Amino acid sequence: MMAAELMNITLAAQRLNVTQSALSRQIKGLEDYLGVKLFEKSGRNVRLTAKGEALFARINGVLIADKNLRTLADDLSQGETGILRIGACSQLIERYLPSFLKEWKASNPGVNIRLEDGGGPELAEKLREGAIQLTISAAPSAPIDIFEMVNLGKLGFLAVATTEYLDDVHEPIEIIDLLTLPILTLNKRHASREVFEAACRLSGETPSIILESYSPHTLFAMAAGGNGVAVVPSSAQLQTPLVRRPITLRGELIHFDICAMWNSRAPLPSYGVRFVEALRQHILNEEDDAQEALGDVARGCTMPDKSFQIRMNER
Repeated sequence: MMAAELMNITLAAQRLNVTQSALSRQIKGLEDYLGVKLFEKSGRNVRLTAKGEALFARINGVLIADKNLRTLADDLSQGETGILRIGACSQLIERYLPSFLKEWKASNPGVNIRLEDGGGPELAEKLREGAIQLTISAAPSAPIDIFEMVNLGKLGFLAVATTEYLDDVHEPIEIIDLLTLPILTLNKRHASREVFEAACRLSGETPSIILESYSPHTLFAMAAGGNGVAVVPSSAQLQTPLVRRPITLRGELIHFDICAMWNSRAPLPSYGVRFVEALRQHILNEEDDAQEALGDVARGCTMPDKSFQIRMNER
């Protein structure tokens, strides 16, 4: 890989702290193993052959697979014990983790889970820095090169308020009608806020925001006091007896993806991969309950069959 990047065997050997002859032997051995000539001379330098270029394009995948294999071997040799540091947004923690986490820890007693509550953008930065190993949050607007991502499910939006602002009827509210009311919303530390703003732009209306909060419970308290309409992801747990209605755009329920992400340069231990898969299955099982809750107020309008996918960079 170094020889391909520098296009010079001597410089590559110096960078790798080996002799030129040793590196040349390694390259020759690899060519013999693959049955393909990888390099050809180009003046005083070397360059990849066409077949070498094709193989080089896949080298990162091979290196990542090698790291994953070594990580798995280390886990097996160490008896599946360790720490898994997870960052997640508060609504997803409240909605999915209480019962799941207790059961998972009982089945994996050697793994110590450490949770950190935070917003999507700040969690992505902590993941990049290595402060956490895994994030559970709204999916980013575009793939991030160094992150691996697994979709866990979908969430919609609810409008929550007293009957002063929302009619207590069993149907969604169109976002263009919602935006004529005072809005209580999550702040920009939450990735879901970007989704809501994208939906507002697509509707052609500007929201009248009177409160931005980190906590959905603060929004519910203000809504219960008659101060406006709280706009929250459908994962938010509502205890107060308020009217709640799904939000639509052009007649279709708005939704966005939630995902698990980790840094491909620091592969998850095998118990981390197992955690993600178990959580994904748990959320899929919970999905029916969430759809039923939305369906009760939307009279059969469910997200998978009729929904408006919002990407956070839509204009």
